[in-house]
Amino acid sequence: MSAAQYARLVPKKYRSRTLPKIDRPWRPRVIAWAGPAAFYPNRFYEIDKWYKARIDKPEKLPEMHVIDPANHMRSLSELMKKPEIDQIDIGFKKREEVVKAEKSAEDRVELERKSRHMQLKIDISSLASENLQVYRHFRVFDDLFGENVFFENVQKLDVAFQDHHLVHSGNILTAETTVIAPEVSIESVGKGKGFNTILMVNLDGNATEKRGELIHWLISNIPDGEGIQKGEEVMKYLQPLPFYGTGYHRVAFVLFRHQEKVDFKIGGGSSLEERVHSISDLYKSHESQLTPSAIRFFQTSYDKSVKTTLHSLGLKSPLYEYEYRQALKPAQREFPEKPQPFDLYLDMYRDPKEVEKEILEKRLAEVKLDHVEEPEWIDPNWVENKKTLPAWQHDRILERRDVGNAKYHNDL
Repeated sequence: MSAAQYARLVPKKYRSRTLPKIDRPWRPRVIAWAGPAAFYPNRFYEIDKWYKARIDKPEKLPEMHVIDPANHMRSLSELMKKPEIDQIDIGFKKREEVVKAEKSAEDRVELERKSRHMQLKIDISSLASENLQVYRHFRVFDDLFGENVFFENVQKLDVAFQDHHLVHSGNILTAETTVIAPEVSIESVGKGKGFNTILMVNLDGNATEKRGELIHWLISNIPDGEGIQKGEEVMKYLQPLPFYGTGYHRVAFVLFRHQEKVDFKIGGGSSLEERVHSISDLYKSHESQLTPSAIRFFQTSYDKSVKTTLHSLGLKSPLYEYEYRQALKPAQREFPEKPQPFDLYLDMYRDPKEVEKEILEKRLAEVKLDHVEEPEWIDPNWVENKKTLPAWQHDRILERRDVGNAKYHNDL
């Protein structure tokens, strides 16, 4: 009953001196929480149950910090440090380094003068850049032969792809440069006696359920001092195949030394599954004959040449996506704690792929063409859109020239 109805129905002489508060109180239109007392007209007012049903106090999640009393004083490097275990050397004894004569004081002064005047030239090929720590960091030895295993580079191995792209220790090469088999040069250390075997293996390329690594090239029984053409090609060359979405793949060249010819007894690798073999098991089966003497590796990622090679093999190019953990989001409420436009609030609970698809479709629909000129006005139907469209939708139209210009007009 409203005050007007009360005055019309109740005679004047029976009315109270002050009109009773019989109307429902004013309903709040703001998104905020200041406690139930914020909606009381006075301290004698009774709580209305309608507010309790409509407005919830925002949930505060406590921040929990678990502290280990035994290790809280230790530094991060101490906590992450692994116990030292004696590593096993499965290769040859390291070569003795030639001690170079120490330069005199006059030579050092001359070198410093040339360095200051940008005249000092250094032959990079003559520098010793081999460092086993790089191979340990990328876990090359661990994934090839097992944990706590290593060997020294005692034989010179040069691998060069087309356009003089050399393989060093973890450098990055594009998959397109590896389409053609590389040129391999092996140092002669046996004075014409013995044999070499070169193995090219992708440590991250096995996409099958079979255990092992993907062998891309295997040439065995290369006579000492001869080229790889004199060896037996057990598996023909296949370029590295880092699938889309799998990141960088480690591709290693391992050189083995042996005195007699070795029969590996593995298939020719007509399919990718036949090329998958466990390198550690392969080495253990011929451990008495083979000894690793040199190693090189590089990293490569997906490009169009991978798709072309897979199609030539009669295979489809798979697409991999990383499954990220879902972002922590507060419970969806009618009145959220942080006031914000409702379209942005709802986008937070949508599938990210759906949002990216929507933005991509708008970019493709509005991509700049050479023969198309942009309209002079941002919104030619500004008056009509202002009346009919919601404010947030009209703002999106206007922002495409200012803040949102880069979102929709990026060069594709």
